[in-house]
Parts: sequence; structure tokens; C-alpha cells
Amino acid sequence: MENLGIITIIPPILALVLALVTKNIFLALFLGIVTSSILANGWGFIGAILDEYIFSGISGNLDMFVFMIIFGAILAAIKMGGGFSAFSKLADKSFNTPKKVKFLTWLLSGVVINQGFGTIGIGSIMRPTTDKHRISREKLGYILSSTAEPVCALVPFTIYILVFSGLVSAVLPDMDGQAVYLQSIKYNFFCVLSIVAALLTALEVLPDFGYMKKRELAAKEKGEVIRPGSVPLEAKELEEMEGGDQADILSFLLPILSLIVSLIVIRVKTGMFSLMTPSLIAFIVAVAYPVFRGYFSFNEVPGLLINGGKSMMSVVILLSLAFGFGKAVAAAGFADYIVGVTQGILTPTILPAAVFVICAVASYATGSLISACFLLGPIALMLAAGSGANIPLVLGALVGGSTFGDITSPLSDMVIESATGAGVDVLDLGKAQLMPRIVLAAITTVLYLIVGIL
Repeated sequence: MENLGIITIIPPILALVLALVTKNIFLALFLGIVTSSILANGWGFIGAILDEYIFSGISGNLDMFVFMIIFGAILAAIKMGGGFSAFSKLADKSFNTPKKVKFLTWLLSGVVINQGFGTIGIGSIMRPTTDKHRISREKLGYILSSTAEPVCALVPFTIYILVFSGLVSAVLPDMDGQAVYLQSIKYNFFCVLSIVAALLTALEVLPDFGYMKKRELAAKEKGEVIRPGSVPLEAKELEEMEGGDQADILSFLLPILSLIVSLIVIRVKTGMFSLMTPSLIAFIVAVAYPVFRGYFSFNEVPGLLINGGKSMMSVVILLSLAFGFGKAVAAAGFADYIVGVTQGILTPTILPAAVFVICAVASYATGSLISACFLLGPIALMLAAGSGANIPLVLGALVGGSTFGDITSPLSDMVIESATGAGVDVLDLGKAQLMPRIVLAAITTVLYLIVGIL
């Protein structure tokens, strides 16, 4: 396809504007796909919308969608087994102030070392407690999104190391991709700052400002944890499901521990990252323990699986559009245009900072970490190798910049998951966390410039 130039920025800008104006994220993503397909395919754009973008986005992330359905069933089993009730009682007793509740949310979101559990799972579990303490849903979503994915980027046994080490090995075959990624972790300034900022925000050390301050004041003074008139993303079937009469903290702990342990064991034993087997193990544990204790019968398990899966359907549909949008914008040539505009001014000194900024802009506009890192990554790594720049430093900037958009853009799957866990309108969450993240991005850019000079 020929380089279409500046018009390739139309689809991401249109999608962002439509999302903000219409408050309809589904419509914004779909029309973003349509306009991207028109640019990429001309009169043949209709067939490509489903075949090349939406279906391709689904098939390329099939494990994520299956995980989401099983994950919904896991949460349903935990709730029916009295896990939610037990955790709520424990939190009320030991974490009895807003500051302590926010700290617990931050801690759990990071400790589980899994994006889905760290956002949807921890959000669903903590939400009744944060509501009770009049903590806005936007603040809850911000803590979730600031912690869950950045932790995964800094831990060397998640999918991050497989994705980015594979990218390095493909572009620079003479280098050990995993070794380069491990060296890059200390240079991923944005993810480190994001986790620290979330902690300091939870501890009320960092002040709120902008839209986040407005929402926090409304929550504290009026009890409006959700903006009136907003359309929060919620797993309704799970919300409406009645929990068991008993309260058993093991119904909460055992599935989470089984998921984390199985993720680590599979990674260590096979060198691969898998969501399928750990989620299946966690589901079996989430069901087996309550059934063994007599909290519900085995005959109720199919209903849990169906209702839990149904509770994730709105998220799955939205994620399908988000993944399809990322692929469509990439096909239209957005990333090629961005690189073409900036490539001539890049030097080894400013390359890390430039890579971070370019990836941050691209990932925010497309709502896709994958689009940013796979389209811009090869060029950034080749420029680094050719100019003698610090390759792990550039890779850290690439990962951090790509993560910026993935945890900030309302078009992103990660923000959608965080909004679902927090039970908040995805656009409200995107608006509330934008300014704090821009501040972190500015600090990160300065750090890269300083390290690049040194």
C-alpha cells in the first residue's frame, strides 16, 4: 500500500473525538475501523472491516477472550463460595480508612501479577469497600490501571518478556532477546513511575488535580462515586448474583494463589507464558473448594460458568472492537507516517526520549500497545543498533511509551478492563487519569534525555 501521509491521522483522531463527544465508545471504535479500512482498501473497505480487522483482532487474541470468559466464571465461583463476603469483612476490620483501602487496592492489583485479575478481579472485589469509603470509581480505576500492567512489564515471567524479547531477536538476530529485555527493565522509567505514583496517590501523598479532583470531591461530599448520567462498564450478571451465606476467605485466596503459582511454574518449566492452563486450574480450584465444603452443589457449576461468562460479554465485544481498531489503524499506515515525520531528527542522544514520546502518542491514539511496539519497535531498534545507541535503554523507552497509551487511552483494552473492574464509565476514567499520566510522561521524557546525554 502506498504511503498515504498525513491523512492517516484521521481515523485515530476521529475515534477519540467521537468518543468524547458522543460518549459512545462502541460507536467511536467501530467508525474508527471503518475510516481506517476506507483509507487502506478503497472501495473494498466493507469486507475488510470484519475479515481483516475485527475477526483478525479476535483470532490474534483468542486466548485473552477465552480467559475473560473463564475469569468471569472464577469470580462468580468466588462470590458464591463466600470469598467476596469474607474479604469485605476482613477489609472492613483491618483496612478501615480510605487511605488503607486504597493502599490495599494498589497492593493486590500488583501482587497478582496478571492484568485481567489485577484490574477486573481486584476491582470487582474492592469496589464495595471503596464505595463504602466514598472513593470515586475513577480513583479506583486509576490505581488499578497504574499498577496491574506496569508490574507485568517489570516482572520477567509474564508475556511481556516473550513479546519484546522475540521482537529484539527478530530485528537483531545476533543479540539475545531475553538478555536485552532483562537489561531494559531498569530503564523502563514510565512503568516504575506509574507504580510509585499510584502508591503515593493511594497514600494521599500526591494531591489530586483536574477532573480527578472534581470526581473525588463529588464522591466525598455528595457520595457520588459514579458521575450522574454516566454509563459505567459493569459485569451485571456478576453484580446481581447473590453470594453464599457463609464467609470463607479461602474461597477468595485459593483461586488467586493457584492462578499466580501456575503462571510462574509454567513460565519456569517451559519458558512459555500461558493464560489458558492457569485460568483453568484457578477455575477448578474456585469451584472444587466450595463444593467440597458444601457451599454450593456441583449441579450449580454449569450455571456459574454460563452466568460468569455472560458477565464478561460486553467487555469481550468492546475488546474485539479495540483490537480490530488497532489493526485497522496500523493497516492505514498511521505508524509509518509518524516514523517518517520524526526519523530524520533522531540522534543517539535523543533517540530514547524520542522513541518514548512517539510510542506514547501512537499507543494513545490507537489504544494499542501491540500496534505501537510492533510497528515502531523494529525501526527504533534498527536505529539504535545503527547509531550506536544504548539498545536496552531504547527498548525500555519503547516498552514504557507503548504502555503509556495502553493504560491511558479510552480506546485501549487495558483501560476498558480497568473501567470494568472499577465499574466506571470508560471515558470518565480516561479523562480523570489523562493529566496525571501526562505529568509522568513529561518526567519520563526528561529522564531519557538526561540518561541519553550521560
